[in-house]
Amino acid sequence: MRALIADNTLYQAVKLIRVDWDMHRDDPIVEELEIPRRSTLVWFKDGVETGRVVAKTSAAHIEPMFAALL
Repeated sequence: MRALIADNTLYQAVKLIRVDWDMHRDDPIVEELEIPRRSTLVWFKDGVETGRVVAKTSAAHIEPMFAALL
């Protein structure tokens, strides 16, 4: 994901928040967002979930989500 951001300066406007699932799997944010496992990406725009990727972390799966936020 960092490579995508480095390659496209427009993506630098996207705020990223990383939650370590191993450390925080029992925390309210994981339950509230229904994060099922590691390698889960949840995308929000204006407080509304706009997409979700579970266990697919290749650029081909992530880049369309970045594009949709812009």
